[in-house]
Amino acid sequence: MDADALLRKRPSEVSVEVLDPEHYHVLVQAIRNILSTELAELSIAQLIDGLPLMIGVFEGRGCLLGKGHPMLEHENLCEGAMDQAKLFRDTFDPAILQFSSKVMQAFQSSEIGSREFKMRLVELTAIAVHNVAVLLYREHPKLHSQDEIDATVSWKMAPRWIADDGLKPRWEEDIEPHPTLFYHVNYLDHDRYTHGLADVAGYWAEDRIFGGVVLFDRGNSAYECNDIYFHSGRVKATFRIWKLLDSQFDDLVGFLLSEDITLRPPTLFPILASKENRHRHDPWDAIALHNIYRDPWERKFPNTKPEEWRDVRSIGDYPELYDAFQEITNYKPKETFNVTIKYDARGLPIVSKRARDPESADDDASQASSGKRRKIDDESSPRTPPPLSPAPLEPPPLPDSPPPLDSPPPLSSPPPLHSPEPLELPSSPDPNAREIPLTQSGTKSPVTGSPHQHLSPDSQNPTELPLPESPQDASLDEQASEDDAEAGQRGSVGKTTSDSAGPGNGGELDGDGIKTEG
Repeated sequence: MDADALLRKRPSEVSVEVLDPEHYHVLVQAIRNILSTELAELSIAQLIDGLPLMIGVFEGRGCLLGKGHPMLEHENLCEGAMDQAKLFRDTFDPAILQFSSKVMQAFQSSEIGSREFKMRLVELTAIAVHNVAVLLYREHPKLHSQDEIDATVSWKMAPRWIADDGLKPRWEEDIEPHPTLFYHVNYLDHDRYTHGLADVAGYWAEDRIFGGVVLFDRGNSAYECNDIYFHSGRVKATFRIWKLLDSQFDDLVGFLLSEDITLRPPTLFPILASKENRHRHDPWDAIALHNIYRDPWERKFPNTKPEEWRDVRSIGDYPELYDAFQEITNYKPKETFNVTIKYDARGLPIVSKRARDPESADDDASQASSGKRRKIDDESSPRTPPPLSPAPLEPPPLPDSPPPLDSPPPLSSPPPLHSPEPLELPSSPDPNAREIPLTQSGTKSPVTGSPHQHLSPDSQNPTELPLPESPQDASLDEQASEDDAEAGQRGSVGKTTSDSAGPGNGGELDGDGIKTEG
């Protein structure tokens, strides 16, 4: 629900005298019981003094007391503060207090002894403590002068260079002080409160007496009283809003209803969270998500949860971490291993690597330690190829039977090769001889058997012609070999003819030394 809307329509206030006698007696007795505690007496005395004790300021979160602060000298209360506090308590009339009419009506309508009755009784008692502090802060004369109080509250340390505190040297700016020294660090929005700074002192008194500001789970209607929570302000208490245990709530209600408080345990207050108080919420989550507050205007909160300024989480704030730590420390593995560690002369452990057996398979541990990828297949296990199925036997083809449809076509018989004409070779190479280029492609030279070459018109380098791939290459190579052998046998004939050839012998030699007929 919109806090500003609720702020504009705050319910009217009434006195305790509107209650019926039975509810009136119970509430007045509860107020007298809580004000009779030592913490309430000390808190009243500090409000009458005008300044809190130094130890009390240091016990609260958000302490800004620095070196030279006047509060460092306020270790004891002024003389007569405790006597005036006792006198105020003994003569105090709860009828002068004002309460919300809605809360009073809910308390009046509740059955005595029911849970709703107990919840509303605690709520009205917390409001009474708050209103008593407001009354003392605003109207009761102070033992310190107002000028002295203002000077102490507004004191702040000048900017300075810090280099002698054991930390890193740094420049520290002045910090704006809190508007009052009676404060709970999470309840300083005095501009939203009905009584301003007096309400800030009222939240401080709740924290000092009860152990925290008393809050409730308001549900969806913003007026319900489902569960009770405390928001502690002490520096040694959790900063989170925590729910009271049933035993703590019963002890608190039993103290408020007691006719003789001397029979109650004196160490009941302050009530602080322990590791058993597991139900907790962050301050922003409590008011923004779970409707946990007493009044919706008591704290400002942004639309989005602010980032955590704490760099660590402690068990005191998050007790569920204790279970996680215990689970880790008490962990017992299913299998145990005995490890023997040897040390050298320097006291360092000796690390020895186990020789790896190449014939054994790598187990997961050795593979993980060596950084190798785990093999899925075990190489050590013998691998047997799958059995081959025997090829089906086909019957021999019958004579004059047609070939199978999937058989290749028969090769055509190669064309017959004609023997070349006899060549007459010269007995020695002629230096003036001219090479006759052979242009027949795809055949081999009848002399050398090498592929034919030709010269390109732009280059003197012979270019080798590619030979075609065909089934006739084998028969051509065999025919060429026979031609070479036959040419060799006729070489002597060619040589004799070339020797006898001449200008007068009826023949002429061409550029290659081959006889040509005239």
